[in-house]
Amino acid sequence: MLFVSSLLLAALVGVSRAQTPEGFTPSVETKLDVMFNGTVLNTPGQQLTKAGTASQPQIAVADANTEDTFMFVMIDLDVPPAEGSTERRTLLHAMATGFRVTQQQTTGTGANLLVSSDQGPATYIGPSPPATDTVPHRYVELLFQQPENLQVQAADFANTQDRINFDIEAFIQENELSEPIAANFFTVNGRASGSATGTATSSGGISRNTLQPFEGAAVRKEMPLGLAGLLGSLAFFAM
Repeated sequence: MLFVSSLLLAALVGVSRAQTPEGFTPSVETKLDVMFNGTVLNTPGQQLTKAGTASQPQIAVADANTEDTFMFVMIDLDVPPAEGSTERRTLLHAMATGFRVTQQQTTGTGANLLVSSDQGPATYIGPSPPATDTVPHRYVELLFQQPENLQVQAADFANTQDRINFDIEAFIQENELSEPIAANFFTVNGRASGSATGTATSSGGISRNTLQPFEGAAVRKEMPLGLAGLLGSLAFFAM
């Protein structure tokens, strides 16, 4: 009984620790604090609004090396298929370089705020899933240690089409990046009503883009049946 209970606890901890969506690679367990207009993203997968995420977020992380420089990336994982295809695509919503650790700490978590004076190279596009979507879009935020020789230009992401099908794993390999040091993600439901409240905060160095928000439908990825069945069985035997 104790053994089964331990297995159940281990399985639940493994699921809850991930700061990135199920099935997404690279998987990250360290939390990146993300703050939109005074709204703190407390739980991975938390639902936010279009209005509440229209402006670029502040970011913070705990225990970061003050001598390092960091890069922030945000990706929509649920862009609808191209015509004639059934496969969902990605969209790069932001890539901002030059972040450094400050002494300013966030309330509650004690993470240190990161700031940058760089503009891009891929300036921020706010989430805008259409009202016809029946499920939320997932937006993942990743923080990388930025290598000194990083060669990424604003011209690489000059328009929305340059950002479609962004492959983060290929980008990591091509630019010889280490695995992300922290991450988080949120969802935006295009059908949900409501707007953000509170005073807008500093951008943390991610400049606002003049590109139009990109709309697209989503398909939610549920927990794999195998894992769901395992947890269900363990729970039953642990009773």
